[in-house]
Amino acid sequence: MKNLFVIPATGAAPQHRLSLTAAIGSTVARQVFASALYFTSLWVTTRALGPHQNGILTTLLLLPQTLFAFLNLGMGPSHVYHLSSGLGNHGSMRVTNWVLAGGMWAAVAAVLALSSEQSIGRLLPGVGKHDALLASALFPMMLLAAWSSALIQGQRDYRSYNLTLLVQPLVFCGGILGLRACDAITPLTVVGCTVVSQMSLWLSSERRISRFSPPAAARHGLADALRFGLRAHTSNVITFLNYRLALYLVSFMLGASAVGQYALSVQLAEVFWLVSSAAAMIVFPESAAKGRTPAQLQRMIERVALAVVAVTGSGALLAGLLAPLAIPWIFGKEYAGSVVPFITLLPGVVLWSYMSVLSNSLAGLGCQWVNICGALLCLTITIVGDLVAIPLWGVRGAALASTIAFSCTALFTVLSYRKIMLEKVQAVAV
Repeated sequence: MKNLFVIPATGAAPQHRLSLTAAIGSTVARQVFASALYFTSLWVTTRALGPHQNGILTTLLLLPQTLFAFLNLGMGPSHVYHLSSGLGNHGSMRVTNWVLAGGMWAAVAAVLALSSEQSIGRLLPGVGKHDALLASALFPMMLLAAWSSALIQGQRDYRSYNLTLLVQPLVFCGGILGLRACDAITPLTVVGCTVVSQMSLWLSSERRISRFSPPAAARHGLADALRFGLRAHTSNVITFLNYRLALYLVSFMLGASAVGQYALSVQLAEVFWLVSSAAAMIVFPESAAKGRTPAQLQRMIERVALAVVAVTGSGALLAGLLAPLAIPWIFGKEYAGSVVPFITLLPGVVLWSYMSVLSNSLAGLGCQWVNICGALLCLTITIVGDLVAIPLWGVRGAALASTIAFSCTALFTVLSYRKIMLEKVQAVAV
């Protein structure tokens, strides 16, 4: 694995190239270990809950996940960008994190408390007002965990970053195993376990941040954070809708059992993004740091992207061959309907993994408009595809629409990236 990510000679010092290679390799290793813990937790919960209760859990988690997607304001990417480029101040960023997370949770809790059971039931089928309020506690923990860990990533301290991010899956998996031992797995207890795991990540991140050197003299206010963050946020919100829209539509059109089966397909397919997400976590701050010429950066990014798609594609091919036997055997015969959607999602997942590396480099370069346009393209294709395909083919149609959308977006991003980098290389050569 490590040899796949060796960075070619780009004029940087050998030690820097070695450090970057080690950073990507260690991040991949952390993602693999975290995915093993996640898979274990997924296996335990899906077996214990069954398709219907797993569908309720999925719907329940959509509340904090949707709030996080729409209200995180892009503060995490903004922190990474400003710290990596030397423009940030982690002291003021911490205060901003606390104030914003607390204020937004108070507003959300107030809205839920004033809402009726009927209105909540319409938005979240099968979820009551009391359960929705409890699930909302996950929202501020997700904000604080993501924003605080982003400060470590922005410092480009990848060893500390990877060690800290292991806290959440370790706590979550341990909690799920404890619940299983007590025969206490329900949708609400799984949500509670998720809250505790996110809180653990936040507190661990704060402990790491407290050891940083004193904040730099660079001025960094809320306006600076939002100026970059809202552009990243726009892209992330649309991307979240791309990931989760099919789950919403399957839930409304086909019911809890169908969404429980489709959720398993999506969760298994997303495991194959672990390599691309690991590489993207390093590519983003390294591109923002501007320590290379455009030609050097392009060579590095394209080599990393090719390695990512090779590893992801090989794993997806093997998984597709094994899925018809493995999914019913591991998760139970009730999930046999997850096999075809899972296989259908794989081509789009592989292409998206290549695109993910390029899009994070573009974000680090400040070219976020490409990611926003790509996300809008993907969302448009997803909506049209789901409305046509779900009534015809059910969850299989939802998977097909997602794969087509992912593939078209990947092609758009690759072409845009090459055009932008060609312009940057030519500008330096003049």
